Amino acid sequence: MPYPELIVGALLVNDRGEVLVARFSKVEGHYAIPGGHVEYGETVAEALIREMQEETSLTPLRYRLLRVSERIRPPLYKDGTHHLVYLDFLVDRWTGELQLDGEELNDGRWLTPQAALKLPLTLTTRHLVEFFVAHGGDGACLYEPGVVD
Repeated sequence: MPYPELIVGALLVNDRGEVLVARFSKVEGHYAIPGGHVEYGETVAEALIREMQEETSLTPLRYRLLRVSERIRPPLYKDGTHHLVYLDFLVDRWTGELQLDGEELNDGRWLTPQAALKLPLTLTTRHLVEFFVAHGGDGACLYEPGVVD
């Protein structure tokens, strides 16, 4: 029996209010934020830290849950039979120097959220940036019920 898969995402916001987006190798021609699967036995926070370190060489120092969403059978994800639950975090403090992994993420750009929305973003990244534009980082957390794509 298949089960939902947990995915963490990191919306990095710098001191100028810009967000980091990068070309995402898994969806050609689209930009996304750092993130990935939560591994069995790993806390969500541990997954967030691991994914950020793997994909950006940065270690988050301050992060908070910003948005929860789901996608059920997304057509562009693997074979289209998965149920994904996204836990997206606002990350506004980190250590290290940005260096994208070049495998999953490349061509990183710091942009205003409004400028980022003009790029071809993955659907979940687009919804997250739109939520951030509408609500900022005031600690609000949205749960978006899953829909069948």
